[in-house]
Amino acid sequence: MIALQQALEQDKAPSKALGFNEFGLVAITRKRTKQALERVLCQPCPYCTGSGMVKSIPTLCYEIQAEARKMAMEQEEPNLTLRVHPEVAKALKTRESMLIDELEQTTHKHVIIQSDATLHWEQYDIY
Repeated sequence: MIALQQALEQDKAPSKALGFNEFGLVAITRKRTKQALERVLCQPCPYCTGSGMVKSIPTLCYEIQAEARKMAMEQEEPNLTLRVHPEVAKALKTRESMLIDELEQTTHKHVIIQSDATLHWEQYDIY
């Protein structure tokens, strides 16, 4: 055990030998002195800005509908254009199409959905 203590003193990282455990193994603690490999090799996600989360498509569709309803009240044009990410556009044209139908009925405007692959998943324009 003394030889182990002496060897640990040579280590740059602070460490302790705690003695033998119930399995007959020596328990050693060692403080990490370098950054985790993941931190060295990776960077925060530019898409979600490091949060690890983005809004779901249904959430975005409801958000767009609510915002479009407000914008429609301020516009006199007969059309309302939604410029959205392609995945959101696909949802608005298929499984979330009832939101567009409802929007057209309540605002009395024709809704045009434009797909734009340059937009972030959560970004949209209404005009």
